[in-house]
Amino acid sequence: MATLDIDDTIVAIASPPGPAFRGIVRISGPGTIACISRSFRPNDGGPICAYRSATWIDGQLKLDSDTELPGVLLLWPTQQSYTRQPTAEFHTFGCAPLLQLALSEFCESGARLARPGEFTLRAFLSGRIDLTQAEAVLAVIDSTGDQQLSTALQQLAGGLAGPLGAIRSSLLDTLAELEAGLDFVEEDIEFISHEELARQLEDVVQQLESIMKQISKRELTADSVKVVLDGVPNSGKSSLFNALTESNQAIVTDVAGTTTDFLTARLNINSALIELIDTAGFENSAEQLTQQAQHHRVAQQDQAGVKLFCIDVTQSPSRWEQEQLAKAGPLTIVVLTKSDLWREPGAAQMTANQLRSLNFEGPVVVTSVVDSSGLDRLREEIAISILDSEILDHSVVSSTVVRAAESLREARHSVQHALVATRQRLGEEIVSAEIRQALEALGQVVGTVYTDDILDLVFGRFCIGK
Repeated sequence: MATLDIDDTIVAIASPPGPAFRGIVRISGPGTIACISRSFRPNDGGPICAYRSATWIDGQLKLDSDTELPGVLLLWPTQQSYTRQPTAEFHTFGCAPLLQLALSEFCESGARLARPGEFTLRAFLSGRIDLTQAEAVLAVIDSTGDQQLSTALQQLAGGLAGPLGAIRSSLLDTLAELEAGLDFVEEDIEFISHEELARQLEDVVQQLESIMKQISKRELTADSVKVVLDGVPNSGKSSLFNALTESNQAIVTDVAGTTTDFLTARLNINSALIELIDTAGFENSAEQLTQQAQHHRVAQQDQAGVKLFCIDVTQSPSRWEQEQLAKAGPLTIVVLTKSDLWREPGAAQMTANQLRSLNFEGPVVVTSVVDSSGLDRLREEIAISILDSEILDHSVVSSTVVRAAESLREARHSVQHALVATRQRLGEEIVSAEIRQALEALGQVVGTVYTDDILDLVFGRFCIGK
């Protein structure tokens, strides 16, 4: 963002491109009233400067000495506007050449063309909204479905700004009490006890962890949903990975433990972008290579948005498989593999019933990569689970998650250090320093602390006129 000019008047076409019933030209800045007065003539003949509150004015916009464009002026003449500056919108026919003429007229009357996102930037700089709400504005504009829109509107209404603001307020109060005690340290006056300080810091840690848990899976799925294959060795994971990706990327053999790392592939399933991940099968071994493979397996499982738990139908579920089924989350799909090897009629129903007896209530899909049976059904179940994950986990828009996740982790880390310092009585100076670091990290999330780079990241993605 070039410079933060907030004392000039900006103008832009605010309606989408293309023909429409109505088009909008938006103006904001200290010179808005003067700019409009030079170009817009109210039908009632009154002066624009006479209005003292938000109003609707019918009139004509002068394009040249002989041409006037009829329209309606929506005027916010005070700081009660979105940008907290005098603001107006000229509504007229949604014809691109006419809107360009109107734009040129306002520029000749003293306004300059707005940069991308500059109206929302001014709302942020004036304190009308914080950075999380600014990102929600863009998310509302870019929403392509009901869930995305609901998430964006919730964040715009303060769904994230409110809790973060409460945490910052609590930390500021705690810091004020600590520093007051440091000012009177020689008088031995205690403004806050160690017990109360520890309790307040514990509350903040819990609140931060709640917010981080709220966005953790959203962070993992900001661009695509991680769908992770899990199971014991030779349960058919790699064959299924190859079938879904239509490749031979995974090595498939009868030898257990062939997969020692994890494989990834991006693909589109029923219009949903996913990152499919094949991991090593579960093994309990002291062998170093196996332990490393298990470390990768666990790490990928922890990040899974949707889990495909593969079970070989030719084998009875092992004790470990039964334990995993009993504690499976709501976004786990059991995939019964190698159905082409079944010989007994009715085996699928028998296996499904067996899974129900193990307290697994999620979807069960019977598949075979040999004849491709069940693969289309599996794709449908993956898509359904992704929609469920949208409802369960997406309470923060993706741009906020990408930008704020690390700052939230830093804030939690600092508050935890402050809590340890309090419990070990390491000194209030150390506790105060950690709290200041936490406040700075939180300030980067909501925008009380920002740089030009952060503003570029947030507002550079907006279109002109917003």
